[in-house]
Amino acid sequence: MIFRNLVFAALAVGIISGLVLALAQQAAVAPTILAAEAFEINEAEPALQAHGHEHAAHSHDPEAWAPEDGAERLFYTTVANILAAIGFALLILSAMAYSGKGNLKNGALWGLAGYLTFFVAPAIGLHPEIPGMEAANLQGRQGWWLITVTLTATGLALIAFGQASLKLGGVVLLLIPHVLGAPLPETHGFAHPDAIAVATLERLAENFVQATAIANGVFWLVLGVSSGYLINKFGIIKAEEA
Repeated sequence: MIFRNLVFAALAVGIISGLVLALAQQAAVAPTILAAEAFEINEAEPALQAHGHEHAAHSHDPEAWAPEDGAERLFYTTVANILAAIGFALLILSAMAYSGKGNLKNGALWGLAGYLTFFVAPAIGLHPEIPGMEAANLQGRQGWWLITVTLTATGLALIAFGQASLKLGGVVLLLIPHVLGAPLPETHGFAHPDAIAVATLERLAENFVQATAIANGVFWLVLGVSSGYLINKFGIIKAEEA
């Protein structure tokens, strides 16, 4: 019964927070991505049109598929957000159930921990990137992200729940991935040949970092608070225990 209620609660939390994230992305993040993509398209068109291609922007790989801009892209982004949010909700709800504490304040704290673990800590070394930005090897970035998330989660857990003698170790774990450093590309910035375009892309990159930070902050706050509220509504934690 408890497991079933946990799953239902995670589904509800995931749908709520996933929709909120999609709305935040549509309002603040998507315009920056589309603006940056316009430079990629404009850069590719002359070279391809010189070889007789009329639809340069869509002729890189005939077999490649990507959702169309607009409603289709928004739909698939929203679905992906909801699925990811359900997974995160299961983690937070399980942690709350294990600790025996679940309320709005507790949920907000768990949401803050998730935000620090899955967004802030990795973003310190690997800033969110817009299209056209030079990036390091994908496998190296994924490996560093996984190490950072694991050490950050463990470090925060030791600081929050560990004995006094272990709290310093938690701080050390938080610092390790940043001392080691994230993998960096050989060249930084943008490869666009137009200096004016590069200046515009740099401004877009700054706006993108800010927009993603805000969107993810809202997402984790909603996810945590809704988890703290629904964990009691679904009877996973009794009111007197919370």
